[in-house]
Amino acid sequence: MKRLRFYLVFILIFNIFYIAGAQDKYSNEYLKNMPKPLRVNIIESLPVNPAMTLVHDMGIGINIGNTLDAIGTNDWHSGENGWGNPDITRDFIQSLKSNGYKSLRLPVTWAEYIGPAPDYKIGKCVFNCGKCPDRMDRVEQVVKWILAEDMYCVLNLHHDGGHSDKSWILDAENDFDKTLDQFKKVWEQIALRFSGVSQDKLIFESMNEVGFDKIFARSKVRAYTMFNSFNQAFVDTIRMIPGNENRFLLIAGYWTDIDKTTDKLFKMPADTIENRLIASLHYYGPGDFCIAESNTGWGFRSSWGTAEDYQFLRTQLNKLRKRFLNNGIPVIMGEYGVTLVNKNENSRIKWMTVVTQACLNYGIHPMLWDTGWKVDDNGKDFGGEVNRESPYALRNALKIVLSIINLRD
Repeated sequence: MKRLRFYLVFILIFNIFYIAGAQDKYSNEYLKNMPKPLRVNIIESLPVNPAMTLVHDMGIGINIGNTLDAIGTNDWHSGENGWGNPDITRDFIQSLKSNGYKSLRLPVTWAEYIGPAPDYKIGKCVFNCGKCPDRMDRVEQVVKWILAEDMYCVLNLHHDGGHSDKSWILDAENDFDKTLDQFKKVWEQIALRFSGVSQDKLIFESMNEVGFDKIFARSKVRAYTMFNSFNQAFVDTIRMIPGNENRFLLIAGYWTDIDKTTDKLFKMPADTIENRLIASLHYYGPGDFCIAESNTGWGFRSSWGTAEDYQFLRTQLNKLRKRFLNNGIPVIMGEYGVTLVNKNENSRIKWMTVVTQACLNYGIHPMLWDTGWKVDDNGKDFGGEVNRESPYALRNALKIVLSIINLRD
């Protein structure tokens, strides 16, 4: 979910003396009542193929959110900094690697840089502001920084499928053929630019959180058929560009929602090569805890950790196991997390710990959603320059890592 304002970084490589001093303080507080079923590791029971092996090797990942994915409106240009974050730097990527991340999801919104039909050429921003670099050049620069650190990189179309008046994928509800043509031409340009570039480390993801609600209201079958057509066009387009024959591709689920994507109407696309497709899901459940920041009528609570909460998590992951994992289709949890606002800190840390460990035990690759919002020690915004590595974030990260280490003991 965009603009979720939690701000967590896993520190998987850290000073041993710091850990020793902190472990007694945090471990009992955040580990009590952890259910034993989360210790169960099902990876060895799953099929083995190149895509499954790749996902298992990706470790724990994180998004660089609210940066290259930011989008404005017809009257306001966002650019890379419009949602409050500084430009992505090589130093920042190196810091994420030093904290133990093996993979980065690079959400990118292309809408403000796509020219008119029929070519839909990606280039300078359509506002002609004179400040923005060529979009493809800038994305390539960041991608190559990530790959140079020997990290996995997931590259997608992000808020192109959103609800801004600059977004465009949902236009398919009014003009399917025209929108699908634009979708193909955008992906063709991306595939050409990265032709032959690290097919084992650079993963393309078809879309972000997309669903055709207007069509769904009239015909669920038609909505899924349209959605499946976009994913199939994505695979077909990438595969016809030389240098992408073996690339691993991440296939967006319907709204990246577990229930909607495990619906029998969702279809994984056909491919010209076996075992190169991965299912893309997000997890912000339950929504009244992870998303809601106040009681707005659809539910709100500040705490998590009941027996029913744990059972809900297991039920959702077992749906993915039955539909995808048992059939040799790996899963990347491309986003997950909890808002900082009005949440019990113990519950929030426990949720992060349990969900992360459960994903790893199920062979699912977890990628934290990070937006870079600056907060004080109480999790509240105080403005000023964004600092993605605030002391508050690092302290919370230590609690999570200590919890995961203890769960594995």
